[in-house]
Amino acid sequence: MLDNIGKLVHQQRRSLNLTIEKLAERSGVSISLISRMERGDVNNISIKKLTDIARALNMQVGDFFIAPEMSDISTLAVVKYLTHYQRKNGRVFPRYSCR
Repeated sequence: MLDNIGKLVHQQRRSLNLTIEKLAERSGVSISLISRMERGDVNNISIKKLTDIARALNMQVGDFFIAPEMSDISTLAVVKYLTHYQRKNGRVFPRYSCR
């Protein structure tokens, strides 16, 4: 799942003509994490960081899950849970692992 998200981050970053360094600056997420994410070398990421990256790319976190390969039932259940959790708790994000 994170491999596909990493590809989307890379595509959107490139379409906005952003370097990894500029995306890191905008999002507050480390250069290393963004680079590893784009290469598919990340097994887990906090929803907070994923949301920060999405915002820096002018996206919503749910946009990462729209691609056809991300639409299986378990992925959709995770998205529904996270959307509900964000609305309910606002500022607190659980840790999400993709293993």
